[in-house]
Amino acid sequence: MGIKDLFGKGKKKADFREAAKEVLTGKLTPGKAAELESLRREHDVEDAGDDKTMLRRDVYNKAVGSVRARGKLSDAEAAELAKIQKFLALRDDQVERTKWDLVRLRTLTEIRQGRLPVVPASNAAGRGVSLAPGETAHYGVQVEVLDRPTTSGLDGVTVKWATPYVINSAKGHSLPADGYKELGEGYLFITSKRLIFKGAGKTAAVEYAPQANFFLYSDGIRLERTVGNTILKFKSKSDDTAEIVGELLAALMR
Repeated sequence: MGIKDLFGKGKKKADFREAAKEVLTGKLTPGKAAELESLRREHDVEDAGDDKTMLRRDVYNKAVGSVRARGKLSDAEAAELAKIQKFLALRDDQVERTKWDLVRLRTLTEIRQGRLPVVPASNAAGRGVSLAPGETAHYGVQVEVLDRPTTSGLDGVTVKWATPYVINSAKGHSLPADGYKELGEGYLFITSKRLIFKGAGKTAAVEYAPQANFFLYSDGIRLERTVGNTILKFKSKSDDTAEIVGELLAALMR
């Protein structure tokens, strides 16, 4: 019997799924994949059933959720998640969004440990972006560009010069839902010296400085102008993107 058969119909299989999610609640420690195999035997799940990808993915996402709740991903946790994915017979494309979340979480973990990522020179999105001597591109994210005259009281988290980022502080702030003028889309690059936006046929940049007016939200970053605001809304739809941007700017703006 294949692991996929554990996720068909029947009370035994339903009981196994619930027990598996219970095992994966809390900190993900080495040996969780082995515990799942023990549960399979304990619940005597032998009847063949349908290949329920959604149900297997639900168990995998429970394990990932335990890691995400801690806000970091260790090497041991990454290895155990790989074992659990293999046990559940889930292909990478069946948990693609979750895998991307883990990539962002790993990036965030490394930044907090003082290891800043570097955008490869071969990155297609970065073609046409000219870096100054000694400047390094550390991160890139696809964004929508919006113009808004005011914030309607939703100011976001101020990104201050030489000030640490408070973990999860951006998660409680969302961009205003409407009142925008759409200006297109492109990529935002966070470099060692400035924010660079690359759009269709145009590039703009803002250097880091004590007087720079940046404001972070869970879903984007606001650049305050003399009149009005430029909004760069993240297209990733992940809270970890704001955390990465916040931690990087805190490390670089000094």
